[in-house]
Amino acid sequence: MRKIHPISDPAEIKQSLAVFKCGEVSLDDWNTLTNGLYSRNSLLSFQNDWQVFVEYCREMKVSPLPAAVTAVRRFVEKQAISRKASSIKRYVITVSMMHRLHSLKDPTRHREVRFTLNRLYQDKADEATQANAFHYTHLLTLQEKLGASKRLKDIRDLLIWTLCFECMLKRSELAVISVNDVSLTGETGTLNIAEHTLELSQEATGLIEQWLTLTGITDGPLLRRINKHQQLGDAPMDHSSIYRVFRRAASELGVEGSLTFSGQSPRVGATQDLSASGLSIKEIQQQGRWKSPAMPAQYVGNKKARDEAMDKFKRKLEKD
Repeated sequence: MRKIHPISDPAEIKQSLAVFKCGEVSLDDWNTLTNGLYSRNSLLSFQNDWQVFVEYCREMKVSPLPAAVTAVRRFVEKQAISRKASSIKRYVITVSMMHRLHSLKDPTRHREVRFTLNRLYQDKADEATQANAFHYTHLLTLQEKLGASKRLKDIRDLLIWTLCFECMLKRSELAVISVNDVSLTGETGTLNIAEHTLELSQEATGLIEQWLTLTGITDGPLLRRINKHQQLGDAPMDHSSIYRVFRRAASELGVEGSLTFSGQSPRVGATQDLSASGLSIKEIQQQGRWKSPAMPAQYVGNKKARDEAMDKFKRKLEKD
């Protein structure tokens, strides 16, 4: 950050805090706060990023300025579900700047937040390269190994692996599934993902029924965190907890040293399995709900099809 002089006068600090706590701050106020050292585009970026944080704090009923360390850490964990590392880094920089310019202790420097960020950046870096494929054979092995278990964590993790593979779910889609998104009718069921209704197998349906029966969940998030004492929480799965579930899959399969699974792995594996069974890239694209055939083409190793799809998709975006 450029060298900006923090507000030092107590009266000015109090007045500025009252303005910026609201979130909806004019660019003129931002320009004054930052001593006129930033361009309009930079100020807009600060404004938008700060608004995201303030809205989160408002939703959680906590103070954005000064913000507690726990609030910042949970904000980072929530954003990690759907945001790129670069976006999260911007948010943290803005939150840090706001505290320092108001002569407040910077919560982003706390070891709890730094640890969360370091872990997140590592997880994101792991997913930046193509994930190792999680195939149907992997799922069958896990079902055979853990299918008879009555442990809450085993049932939840098996349900996650099954849903992600069968429905080719993104990590962000998995995290927001609610009980109301599931419809069970006899031995089969359906899962609603955005505007799509996906058919569930008997195995997936049975796991959902078992999970709901054991947990007593009737509404809210379908998949939730479980602490080390096997106690179920109310909070949905976040980026880190989902990542750990897939790291566990590699451990259970005995391939931890050679394969690293992530939330992307079932989409890669399902794509390759569907291609091997004879489905076209276009058919796989529709089943996986991709906007372009570029990613499924990449997953099956069809570089020519991937490049052609990317060029076509870029031309479409330019026209739009």
